[in-house]
Amino acid sequence: MADAVVSFVIERLGDLLIDEAKFLYGVEGQVGNAKIKLQCMSAFLKDADAWVTNGDERVRLLVVQIRENSLDLQDVIETYVLKVTLKKNEGVLKRSINIFREGINVHKVGSEIERISSNVDTWTSELEALGVQRSIHKADEASSSSYVQQQRKLRQAYSFVEDNVVVGFDKDIEELVALLTEKENSHKHKVISVCGMGGLGKTTLTRKVYQHPQVRTHFDCYAWASISQQCNTRNVFEALYFAFTSPTKERREEIKMISDDELAKELVNFQKQKKCLVVLDDIWTTTTWDLLKHAFPTTQGDTYSKILLTTRNKDVALHADQHGFIHEPHLLNEEESWELFHKKYFSVGADPSNSNDDEERKKELAVEMLRKCSGLPLAIIMLTGLLSKKHTVYDWEQLKANVIRCIGQGDQQHDDDSKYRSVSGVLGLSYSELPRHLKPCFLYLARYAEDVPIRAKELCHILIAEGIISRRRGSVETLEEVAYDWLCELVERSMIQVKEMSSTGGRIKSFCIHDLMRDLCVSKAQEENFLHFTDWQNKGEEPIETKVRRVSIYYNGNIDGSDFIHMFRNNDGSLRCLALHGGKIEYRKRVLRHVCNHFLKLRVLIIGHQYDTSTLNLPKEIGNLIHLRLLSISHWKFETIPSSFGNLRCLQTLRVRIQSDITIPSSVCKLEQLRHLYLITVDGGTKFGNFLRSTKSRNLQTLVGIRTKDILLSDLLQLESLKKLGIYVDGNFDRFLHNPQTLTFTRLLSLQVNNRFGFGTKIDIVPLILSCPHIYKLRVNLSIVRLPQVNQFSPNLIKLTLTKLKLKDDPMPTLEKLPKLRVLRIDYDSFIGDEMVCSRGGFPRLESLELEFLFELKEWKVEESALPTLAYLRITMCRRLRRVPDGLKNIETLNEMVIQHMPKKFKERMEEGGDDFHKVNHVPSRVFINCDEDWPNDYK
Repeated sequence: MADAVVSFVIERLGDLLIDEAKFLYGVEGQVGNAKIKLQCMSAFLKDADAWVTNGDERVRLLVVQIRENSLDLQDVIETYVLKVTLKKNEGVLKRSINIFREGINVHKVGSEIERISSNVDTWTSELEALGVQRSIHKADEASSSSYVQQQRKLRQAYSFVEDNVVVGFDKDIEELVALLTEKENSHKHKVISVCGMGGLGKTTLTRKVYQHPQVRTHFDCYAWASISQQCNTRNVFEALYFAFTSPTKERREEIKMISDDELAKELVNFQKQKKCLVVLDDIWTTTTWDLLKHAFPTTQGDTYSKILLTTRNKDVALHADQHGFIHEPHLLNEEESWELFHKKYFSVGADPSNSNDDEERKKELAVEMLRKCSGLPLAIIMLTGLLSKKHTVYDWEQLKANVIRCIGQGDQQHDDDSKYRSVSGVLGLSYSELPRHLKPCFLYLARYAEDVPIRAKELCHILIAEGIISRRRGSVETLEEVAYDWLCELVERSMIQVKEMSSTGGRIKSFCIHDLMRDLCVSKAQEENFLHFTDWQNKGEEPIETKVRRVSIYYNGNIDGSDFIHMFRNNDGSLRCLALHGGKIEYRKRVLRHVCNHFLKLRVLIIGHQYDTSTLNLPKEIGNLIHLRLLSISHWKFETIPSSFGNLRCLQTLRVRIQSDITIPSSVCKLEQLRHLYLITVDGGTKFGNFLRSTKSRNLQTLVGIRTKDILLSDLLQLESLKKLGIYVDGNFDRFLHNPQTLTFTRLLSLQVNNRFGFGTKIDIVPLILSCPHIYKLRVNLSIVRLPQVNQFSPNLIKLTLTKLKLKDDPMPTLEKLPKLRVLRIDYDSFIGDEMVCSRGGFPRLESLELEFLFELKEWKVEESALPTLAYLRITMCRRLRRVPDGLKNIETLNEMVIQHMPKKFKERMEEGGDDFHKVNHVPSRVFINCDEDWPNDYK
């Protein structure tokens, strides 16, 4: 981690020396010198991090100093640059009055930079004196601490232990055995990979497949190799060859005398002559595969031999064979978890007769604790081992109180083997082997409470604001694209799991982290003083005594501002990120004032809460937070935004809820770094004044919450990076369009057009749609004169939401011809006719359809071969609709229906024995919500 932090600081100083040189007058030399010294020191940090992992306390203390002072250096220099930037806009008279004070500041800043640089020299010498080596190896070769190697050896030893209790893998075993032994085209997959997070049971599953009778009779020869981190290619090659051939002692000596290349050729030839199965267990990197691949036939058609490998990293599997098969074992469900627990509990010799306690209560406790395992087999096995040594209900109650930590640590009474057998030891390997740029991304997940879905886009914005994301050399990607790729890397490495994909497909919308992986994350974040997480529910919290950079607090409404301030009483204002969730309005007001006056180095400020009607004046002291990059306070309304907001020159993301009748101050135009602007209002749109005509930001990608009355469509064209636009129609829409045929938004991907409260005039949406030829997401929420024709919509359109359109003609004949449309929602009187028809072959790619609040709709027809890919259907409050269409019975892909707020008779027709049951009985999931009342057919 120290290596990553120092690298980020070096990169930032380099950017300042290039981009902000004119604002470094008087300290430029000191900054350049400090950068050089940090670069010299960073060569030692890869090895130093390995020493820390191995438990060397002296090196750990030095590394802490290095990390913290590197960040201090960044703060000092960036603060100086920002203050000079602000002063350059002041009048000449004021500047000359302050010239003496500025001169003193230059001297102070220069002295502080030199002090930290001197410390860097001292620490470099101390690291060298302790035996820390200057790293000249690649990063993935530098983390070879004895601790990691010890864990690896334990991992290898454990791979050969037979586990007779296996639950939930029957289908997995069946599928993998079939892939290995299939008669037709049996060489289709050269490599079959078992991929997933640590503790998922990949090795156990692979061992069961390896020993399966059908596999044993299919192959002529078998070999299993457990791969270490620093893979010794020669040892692996010899182990495979000896397993295949069972050579004599003399032949073994001959093999040991030939070169690696010759031995690899021998292995290749043998696998061509015989049907061989090779298991490569626990490969972590693509580099390891590249070292080994020469020993295996590369052409799929010339061998029937197979490779079965296990890995935590999906990239390894894809790298080994682009056409290979990747199998990802599932987490166990509640029934499977209980079965595994029950079998393991009695297999270890636990005897319930040893206790007179209530076995029913024990079962209840076990079920509750099993939920904390979240289906991870290794965690269930660990829990079983712990409970087998505890015989009373009281003991089980005590364990339940801190079950996550107990499972993670395992049985501490054993020797070093317990380090492996603890879940934290297994999962910790995944963290240890992360490349340096991913470690801070992973640790940032400690900000989120347990079981909270994490939105990918939000986290990307935060990581960018923190300066954790850097552009790849020579790349033209945006920082958002790089951040998203890094999160995808964590998914590929099985550190986090995808929870929800975007409705437009292809991108992760939200993800989650397994409870035990989160526990590891929080523990590592606290251990490295990266982030302090507090779940402040019905309890107090001790003051934070250390110099902490990031704090995340989840709390209830029973605390007030004094509690919060007490918590930070000894903090010196070094905080970079503060995230607060919960609390009463008076508490939040006091906290916000305190933050604006004391935490002046904040990069990220997030205050979240359930939405309420409270209002607040954003304090003028907000202008003190000159380092602020992200401000998100979206659940309570601001009545004013002060002009001091213009001091936030670094602000990149702003998400706030405001009163719609306030005007954005002109000083906001000075925010050159602004990338994402979400201004949320209750009744629609914000007065922007001349913001768009005078803004200096050319990086604005998101603009949500503007009124058409204040601007012209042409004003938006200067925002060359704009990807998402949300407007409220208010006033003369024709004036807003202003000759739209000459306008084209080449980068816009998402468009929202909403109705300003009180504006009831129908508009012609077609000219606006024509100016956005590349959008893939469109939401229209107001009455329109006409629906665009098929060739007027973007051909890329994937998601379409229509609300309050008041169309008299059936929209389906047009919409069903959109070639890429996958998600369609027709809502709240968007169609006011009584019959809707999806014709033959219509909607070729539609996957989700929602019909809601269509009060006049009586008949919906679906012709044969319409909606061929529909998977999800929702019908809500279409009270005059008599029945579901006959055509639903032909849609084999339909797997979920939700019927909500519909008449009881409508529901009864689809239940078993009802007139429409034959149309929907093939749908696996049919959910009825509030459909138990009778409504007259003429209900509106």
